[in-house]
Amino acid sequence: MSQNRPLVSVVIPCYNATRYIADALNSLRNQTFRDFETLLINDGCPDTANLERVLEPYMSEIAYLKSGEWASISGSRNKGILRSRARYIALLDADDVWEPEYLAVMTGILEADPSLALVYPNATYFGESPWAGRTFMAMNPISGPVTMEKLISRECTVFISVTARRESLIQAGLFDPDVRGGEDWDLWMRLARTGAKLTYTNQPLARYRLRRGSMSADKIDLLQNGLNVCRKHLALPEITDQERGWLETTKARYQAQIDQVLAKQALYSNRCDEARRLFQSANRVLREPKISLGILGLSIAPELVHRYIRRRYPTEFDYIH
Repeated sequence: MSQNRPLVSVVIPCYNATRYIADALNSLRNQTFRDFETLLINDGCPDTANLERVLEPYMSEIAYLKSGEWASISGSRNKGILRSRARYIALLDADDVWEPEYLAVMTGILEADPSLALVYPNATYFGESPWAGRTFMAMNPISGPVTMEKLISRECTVFISVTARRESLIQAGLFDPDVRGGEDWDLWMRLARTGAKLTYTNQPLARYRLRRGSMSADKIDLLQNGLNVCRKHLALPEITDQERGWLETTKARYQAQIDQVLAKQALYSNRCDEARRLFQSANRVLREPKISLGILGLSIAPELVHRYIRRRYPTEFDYIH
C-alpha cells in the first residue's frame, strides 16, 4: 500500500469466512478505482492459521489487524474505521464481493455532492438460496429520497456495503457493539438524526453471498435483533414524538413477524393449534390475505394443511425463508 493518504479505506471484518475471503480480496484487485487502502480485521477468528495461509498472497496489499478475541462485528468495523486514514470508509463483508466499478461509482457520487454522508448500492444475491440472481432492491424496493421515516419504517433498507464519509460515521458514534444483528440499521438512524444525508444508486455494484451458516440466516434472530433496535431507540431521550410513533409501529410489526415465523415452525412440526393461534396473533398486525387463508385452513382441516406444507417444502428452513 502507498504511504500517501488514500481517498478510501476499505474495512473488512473477517470471522469464519476463510473460504470466501480470497473472492472478496480479488474483487478489490479488480477495482478500476485504485486510490484505496484495505484494512482486514481478524478479531479472534477460530481458524486463524488457515486464514493467514489464504491471506499470504495479499499481505502486501492489506493492513492486517489481528487480536485474539472476538467481540462483535461492530467492534471489528469500528477498529478498522478508527485505524483508517482516508476521507471515505467503504464497508465490505468478508464473504461478499464488489463489481469492478464499485469504488469508482461510489466515490464519484460522494465527490460530486459534499452534502452527502453515505451512499449505498444495489446488489445481486448469489449462493445457497432461491433468491440467487435477484437483486437487493427488487427484494427491498425504494423510491425517492432516504428519510428518517423510511429508515424507521424499513421502507428503506440500507445495503451494508456502503461508502461513507469517515467523519460522519464518527460523529454519529460508530457501530454500537452492544447491538447484535441490527447494528447497521441502528447506526443509519443515528446518522440521519445528526442531519446527515443518505442516498443510493440502483446500479448492482456488489454481490451479496447467501449461505446458511451466515449471521443473516436465522430469521428469528434477525427479527428479534430488529425488535431490540426499536426498543433501544424508543429509550433515547432525543427522539421526537413523530419518531416514537413510527418506532412503535415498526416494533409491533417485528413482533408480528416473529409470531408468524413461530407459527410456521409449529405448523411444520404438526402443532396445528399452536400454529393457528400464532398466525392469528401475527395477522392482527400484518393483515395479509394469505395468512387469513392459512388460518381458515387450520380451522377446517389442520392435518391436510400440515401435509401440504411438508410436501411443498423439503425442510423447515425452506418453509420459513
